[in-house]
Amino acid sequence: MVQISGYKFLQFKRGFTFVEITIVIALILVLAIPIGTLLINYLKANYFESTYLKEQYYANVIMQDIEQRIRRADNGSVNFSNYTLTFSYTDANPDGSKKTTIYCVYTLQNAGTTNSIFNRGIGTSPNPAVSVFPVGLEKGLIRDFNITIS
Repeated sequence: MVQISGYKFLQFKRGFTFVEITIVIALILVLAIPIGTLLINYLKANYFESTYLKEQYYANVIMQDIEQRIRRADNGSVNFSNYTLTFSYTDANPDGSKKTTIYCVYTLQNAGTTNSIFNRGIGTSPNPAVSVFPVGLEKGLIRDFNITIS
């Protein structure tokens, strides 16, 4: 002990004891694990939300395209089977004469899997070539396709 002007002070040794280090590590773990878990859950929720929004966007684009075209469909030409929607329509020229018949095909390949992809084909032949629709759609984002015709 050191005595300065009548007061006694304890002389402290340098460094921390094992107990003090253990307490600090325990506090860090008690705080870090819950915060880490919350952060991971937040990031997962944001990823889910962005995937859900993309899925909704593409589904809306597909449905708007189908709705705009199917309104003009010829009666009896609309058919849906095995994840494939087909129909045809014929527009008229301003003078009233008929244009060439347009055939439409919407199909979901590999439905229900992570490799599912939505395709659309529009052309003047009864079996138009199909390609990914909408452009930029990722595989597996849309996994189901169902139509109710009434």
